[in-house]
Amino acid sequence: MTTHALIHGSTPSASLHRGADRRPATASDAMAPAGAGLGGNTLAQIVEEHCPDMLAAAGVVIEHLDAQAGTWQFSADQGQTWRAIRTDLINRPGNLGLALDRDARLRVLPFGGHRVTGARVAFHAVQRSHGPGNGSYRAYAPDERDAGSRTVTLVLSLAAINGAPPVVHVPRPRNKRAMVQRAAASVGVGASLSGSMAMA
Repeated sequence: MTTHALIHGSTPSASLHRGADRRPATASDAMAPAGAGLGGNTLAQIVEEHCPDMLAAAGVVIEHLDAQAGTWQFSADQGQTWRAIRTDLINRPGNLGLALDRDARLRVLPFGGHRVTGARVAFHAVQRSHGPGNGSYRAYAPDERDAGSRTVTLVLSLAAINGAPPVVHVPRPRNKRAMVQRAAASVGVGASLSGSMAMA
């Protein structure tokens, strides 16, 4: 039996669909280098912060992502490279989800011109690591899951998904007038010292 934990949303309905694991996402699935300020939060961070009552999980199976929010990506190598998530696969009718371990990172790149305040994410936890299946699309059973693996639907802010941007040190702009005055003063001091030495 699937229990729904809802936060400003609902879990997409689906029919039972069992089958073999689908192929893992590959470089052809829009692998891209990490972007500055969009390091993404790990699944562990998202679960621990927004589902404090959930049992510690080794990973999750993402069942639904808000495709209107933007382009979703995941990273299985601590943000070094990112792969596009096929929302058209996991959001369609049927029980096909994206298997990710707890240390995988998730982020969403908003579409240009869209003001996104929140994005819906639905997933359930798993108690064992996906191993080589980390990052693969696989069928899951909507029923016969214990309470610790119930479907959870969250509406998260972009900061909760993408993480806070890194602190960037911006040098304080220099006052050109003050620099000119300081340079002139140093030249004047040098001239006066030369005159004093000549008089001596």
